[in-house]
Formats: sequence, structure tokens, C-alpha cells
Amino acid sequence: MKPLLVSLFSVCFVPATVCGQDEIIVAPQSAQKMDVALDALFEPGKVWNQTDAEVETAWKEKGFRWSSANAKDRGTIRRDNPQMGGLTLKIFGGAQGAEEVAFLFKDGKLSEIAIAVWNKGDSKDAEISEKQFLAMVDSTTRELSKRIAPRFEDRGRDRGSASRAERRMWVGKDTLAQLEYSGGKERVNTSYYTNRTEQVFQGEFIRIRLLPKPASLIGLNDALNAKTGGTASVTRATLAKSVKRESNGDVFIPGIPMVDQGDKGYCAVASAARVFNYYGVPADQHDMAQVSGNAAGGGGTNPDEMVEAMKKISGKYRTRFQTELDMDYTSRKYESFMRKYNTVARKIGKKQLDTDNYIYLFQGLDPEVLREVNGAGAPYAKFIKIVQDNVNKGVPVMWALQLGMFPEEGLKARQLSGGHMRLIIGYNTEKGQIIFSDSWGAGHEMKRMSSQDASAATMGLYLLQPAM
Repeated sequence: MKPLLVSLFSVCFVPATVCGQDEIIVAPQSAQKMDVALDALFEPGKVWNQTDAEVETAWKEKGFRWSSANAKDRGTIRRDNPQMGGLTLKIFGGAQGAEEVAFLFKDGKLSEIAIAVWNKGDSKDAEISEKQFLAMVDSTTRELSKRIAPRFEDRGRDRGSASRAERRMWVGKDTLAQLEYSGGKERVNTSYYTNRTEQVFQGEFIRIRLLPKPASLIGLNDALNAKTGGTASVTRATLAKSVKRESNGDVFIPGIPMVDQGDKGYCAVASAARVFNYYGVPADQHDMAQVSGNAAGGGGTNPDEMVEAMKKISGKYRTRFQTELDMDYTSRKYESFMRKYNTVARKIGKKQLDTDNYIYLFQGLDPEVLREVNGAGAPYAKFIKIVQDNVNKGVPVMWALQLGMFPEEGLKARQLSGGHMRLIIGYNTEKGQIIFSDSWGAGHEMKRMSSQDASAATMGLYLLQPAM
């Protein structure tokens, strides 16, 4: 029984709980389809003196949006932006498409440009052959050699990153360009109904990072030796000092970087990337997707694979991953839950569930009964203690839950129902609320819901925290 139950009580997983699967977006009638050429980003002398305001002005009509409404440290242009009526991003004179361009800022100045050329989560052709993948790497290499510098240095595999991406670097007149790509043979399950596996090629991502060329030889050497991964640059002692306590009773962790998962089922890996970024590790959601086993085409995360992947990655980044609350519902847990649920349902006059019909369990759950079972008593006490203890330490809680069962305050969720992962970043004891953040971009940084409702909807709580 366990494999099927895990998929039902899972994080952005198949088949019924895929993150973003239920989302419906309607583009404004006035919006027009638009081709956006990105070649100006490769031109020397035109990029690195720009301020955040100048970049916003130059690209706003071409789909530029800030990732966070509060901090102007990252903005993006994404292919098929629904608010723009459908964008097509083009590079290299239109010869190559792109999925997204991200503009990163430091102290109000443009500090990095990252172009997602192709990845298995966003691209329409998500399952490409090894030959197609390598051809795209080679064509991108030739174009960068034309635009940045005629020769590149092969930087090899970055073993400090989660994905161990291969790297090629160009040193241009005023720009450093790094091509990062990852793909290879993986053993995958070829059937949902059997354990049969086989080795197949899986491309992960191809991306370009553009950075300003340092003025000094020391700075240039540091840039040449920079890695796509890293280690946590904060300690547990410093995190606790960052926690804010407001007069209205809010206790929360400010400044957690936003990673926008888009419309794909990357809520788990985007949430993990946000926590790593908060600790100073330059992890990317696509790196996380590789090691967590996300399916091509933007598929969700198998919770068992996510846990194992996070355990492996956390040591590399000098962090520690642990499961605080796990409700994956093995047979014994499932039976115990059903007994409690039906006891409460009978007591308050609600429909009892057929314990053998677990395939449709979540569609049949009653929120009022669930509040009594998991949103009160010992389950609630355990939930709120985990939240408060870790927020007080400055550690965000990775929260797996079922959406659509209880009311929430703030910008409406972009997914209507099913399994999801978000970050709990605060609480308010006086109001009986938790404060949470979704990986859906601007407006989703800080939202609220009843603590008891949050406990009732919970499927798992996980922690990533610095090892020191």
C-alpha cells in the first residue's frame, strides 16, 4: 500500500498532486504576442553600468517583472509570460530560443545576467536526445565565441555544485561569460506499475551566465575560479539575530530570496533553492531538480527521492537536512489516521470514509473533521512547536501540504488543489496565525493562514539549516 499512499500524500508529485497542474491563467485581451530579442545583452559597453531602474525601464515593455515586490535584487523575463500575451525569447539573431533571462542586482547595479537556454522543466521539447543536447551546447559555444571572445577555457565539471555542471568560460572586453550544462545517463523507472528500470539519457539544463569583468587581476582570478555551488556562509548564531518581532505580534524571518518556480511542478526544489540562497549558497532550482529526480516536462518531486537528495546535497553545502514531521502514511499510519478521522466524523455527523478506498482519500476529506484530527490536540501542539522553535532560530520550515482545503490570506495561490511545498517563515501567537511564503514570485513573499488550519493541512515538515 505504501507506494500509492506516498504519491497521494506527496509534494508536487504524480498523478493527482502535481504542483501547478490545476492552475488556470487567462491572458488579458489587450495583450499581444511578442518576440523578444536578447542579443543586446551580449554587446560590449552597453550592459554593466545600468542601474535597477534603467534595466526595468529598458525591458519593462518586453516582459520584465521583479521577482519580489519588496526587494529589487532580481528581475526576470520568462517565455510565454501570460500577462504579456505570450512571449518568445530569442538569442543569437533568432537562431536559438531561450526560456528565461534573469537580471541580478547588487547595491542597485546590474551584477549578473543568467539566460536559461534550455531545461527539462520549462522547454517544450523536454525530452531531447543526447545528440540534440550536445548539438545545442556546441552551437551555443560557437555563438559565444563570436560575441564575447574567440577562445574559451574548459573549466571542467564543478563538483561543488549539486548538479556537477560542466563549464566553459570566455573572458571578453568587459564581460565574463560562462556556459553551464548538465546531462547524462540516468537509471529511470520505465513503468509506473513495475520496478523495471533502464539507463536513458536525460538532459538537465543549458544556461549562460554573464558577469562584469573584474578590473584587477586578483578579481579576474577569483572570477575564473568561481563555482556554481558553494557552502553556507552563515551560522546558526547569526540567523537568530535576523528574526524580526513586530508590535502587532508578528515574529518572522525577513529577506528570504524569491525563486519563482513558474507553472511547473518545482515547488519542492524551488523551496530548497530559496533556503540555500538564504544561507549564501548559489543553488539553482534546476540543479535541485536534477538530484531530486523531477521528471522532464516540469513534473513534480517524489518525496522519498527529495529526502534522499537533500541528505546528499546538504553535506556538500555544509548544511543539515532533517525530517521533523512525516505524514507519508505507511499502512500503519494510514490505518491510525482513518480510525481517528472516522471517529470524529461519526461524532459530529459527517460522512465516514471507506478505509479501503484510499485512492480517493483526499477528494473525500472534510475540512471540519480534519481540523479536529490534525488541527487540534497533540498533532497541533507538535506542529506549532516545530514552527515556533525554528522561526525563533531564523530557520525557515519547508512545509508540505494539501492546497485548497482551508482559507488563506494574501495573493491567491496559483495552484488550486493538490500537493504543494512552501516555506513557513513566521507566526503570530496572538492572532493564531502562521506566516508563509510561496515560490511563485512577487506578491507571494509573505502570506498568512490560521495555525490550526495549517496544521490540519500538513503532510510534512522539513528543515535545512547550517551545520555550524
